Amino acid sequence: MESTNHGEGPVAASKRRYIPLNDVLPPLETLVVAIEGSVDPDGVCCLSIPNRVLGDWANNREKNTSFVALANEYIVDEAITLNPEAARLEDLLYRKSLGVVSKVRAARGVNRKNALLRSTTITILNGETISAADLQSELNEVTYMNEEADAFIEGLQEEVQDLKDALSEAQDSQNNPGGKIDAVSNRHARRKIQEVSEHANKALEFLSTYGLVAESLKVHTTSGKTFYIPFSDDAASENEDTVDLRVLYILDRYGVSDAFYHELAMLFSELPRSRAVKKARTDLNHTMQLTRIPGHEGAYRSFERSLCEQLSTMIAQDATSFQPNQKIKVRISGDGAKFSRTSSFVLLSYAILMPVGRYLSGIGNHTIAVVKGAEDYDTISTAFAATFQEIDGLQQLGFVAVNGVSYNIELFFSSDMKFMLTMLGLNAANSIYACPKCTVHRDCRWDVSKPESYYSTTMARTLVTLRRAFASHGRTAAVHQGSVNHPLTAIPVDHMMIDELHLFLRIFDVMLRNLIKMSEPHTQQLVAYIRSCGVSFNIWECESSDGKVEWTSLTGEAKKKVLKLLPSKMKDIPLPNAFLDDVVQLWKDFEVLYNLLSSETPPPNAADDLHLKAKRWIQLFLRIKSDGHQKKFVTPYFHVMVYHVPDAIRQYGNIKQFSCQGVEKHNDDSKRNYFSSNRWDAPAEIMLAEHRLELLQQYAREKRHYTKHAAAYWHEGGMQETRSQMRETLKY
Repeated sequence: MESTNHGEGPVAASKRRYIPLNDVLPPLETLVVAIEGSVDPDGVCCLSIPNRVLGDWANNREKNTSFVALANEYIVDEAITLNPEAARLEDLLYRKSLGVVSKVRAARGVNRKNALLRSTTITILNGETISAADLQSELNEVTYMNEEADAFIEGLQEEVQDLKDALSEAQDSQNNPGGKIDAVSNRHARRKIQEVSEHANKALEFLSTYGLVAESLKVHTTSGKTFYIPFSDDAASENEDTVDLRVLYILDRYGVSDAFYHELAMLFSELPRSRAVKKARTDLNHTMQLTRIPGHEGAYRSFERSLCEQLSTMIAQDATSFQPNQKIKVRISGDGAKFSRTSSFVLLSYAILMPVGRYLSGIGNHTIAVVKGAEDYDTISTAFAATFQEIDGLQQLGFVAVNGVSYNIELFFSSDMKFMLTMLGLNAANSIYACPKCTVHRDCRWDVSKPESYYSTTMARTLVTLRRAFASHGRTAAVHQGSVNHPLTAIPVDHMMIDELHLFLRIFDVMLRNLIKMSEPHTQQLVAYIRSCGVSFNIWECESSDGKVEWTSLTGEAKKKVLKLLPSKMKDIPLPNAFLDDVVQLWKDFEVLYNLLSSETPPPNAADDLHLKAKRWIQLFLRIKSDGHQKKFVTPYFHVMVYHVPDAIRQYGNIKQFSCQGVEKHNDDSKRNYFSSNRWDAPAEIMLAEHRLELLQQYAREKRHYTKHAAAYWHEGGMQETRSQMRETLKY
């Protein structure tokens, strides 16, 4: 807390009040602030402060020191601790000290001495002291920070050891692993000569400091055979192991296996040899410093180093968009992904929120850590501990240096609800206090009668409240309010952004589930109308349960298409007439809401408009008297859409920039890299493949522009009809 500055006021520093001291007065250092009982029913106790001490505070207090802090130093035996945030007490001490100065200056002789010997009594009210529990919470926090520092030092020691091991490995790689040149075939001999040339080039780099250039190296074998090893670029380009990097880009981009390429290279001699491709891939891998995660099957790289590399590339592409005094937004995201029936991974990535960063595409999101395991607190907290420490360091520092220039950065975190609650140390999304932004109770999420600022002020979560609530864990849920673990990063809660994509997907799932229930027993007609929207969809009855049904899991694009086209067809779906109009209006209004909250350039009054429309939408949702529209089905995403998304739009312009759309595409790319890897060290292979694609992005072919003229085919179900006809043809 910043202390209130009462020291200067209108009186200049050179004309501060002065109280002459008498030799008969007791020394100032012997005076203390005594504690007395309070007659005020609202009071905790009273402080008896010598006027001499109050006068000294008024005259000699340092500029940034509060009166409450001075009082804490003088309290006898530190019996109580005053709350530094007690504004009433701070103001009262300030006024009392000035009053003492005025009285002493007005008095003369014995009266001045008596005034200095008297004491002033001040009543301390409830809330103006710090309880033992608060002190214990602060002690726990300091202990936790010390543990984090120890873990960080241990991580640095491990990194130093890894660097030593890498250096030793690099030195060992210069040794000849196979037979001597005399003992191998001519083709292998040429390859070994090329290796000698590379090692010799590195060893003779010092010649440039003398202004010398080595053209060739003459060597002899033990049998007397002579070799001239050229050092010029022209000679190196003629070597048979030269690889066109466009080939390497295509192999990584489409996940082509080494076995397939080897067979292809054997058929077409003009293609680079497969061993040359592997060597080029290994050389690119060595440009990335990767660290294994101890105790887990995982890997990570330096977040700060990767961020600086990406910023350097973007600045080179568009220097005008990056100014040293502007804040560059960086969105960190986490997500769990199931790559196969038995393999689940958790990925941590980031994106730079600049147009040149392409943050809504997979290529604009960059992996910083991957671990194989479940998406739970234990896995995330232990596997990503080093990465979180680096993130917290950048959060505290607030800038990075790129090519000698400092750029301010602002860190955000965005993910689905499950991962965000895990990051904040909160309970699951179906718990009593499941909102990541506030402490609203599950039974009150449906209540939209509160003003917009209600949950963002009196009930808002912060890192401080989360840590204090976790310290009280083990008591009732009403006390810890869902805080079952310690928050994993120092990114503020107001920078933990709601993902508009998952908000749309989860609310759409609730609406579709309710629509399917209402359409029974005419679900097949509903299936036909959904298919007419241009998506593949079906409903079937589960074999293992009585009467329960399941349906096709639609993609995000398919759900957006259904939301846009289905409401106009609902009049023909056999739904109960009592609430048919409300259901149709519910779907239409949600499309309006989603278009508003997902806009990259919302109108000036978008936040207020969204809040009012979202409140009416939830009221309409609850007005429909059917299964699935009760208050208990108002999920945290409903509440967030009404009370927290408008505030984020008002503060940051839009929430589309925090969308996880690019993260989901990035997960698909990582899944492809997983299946093209050897599976022995999948996390490292995933990150290395992504790193190679980032380095080779300049070799990507620029695709031709295609204009979709036939709207009926692309957007109104024509494509789905063509596919259905093809399936019918294949039956015969």
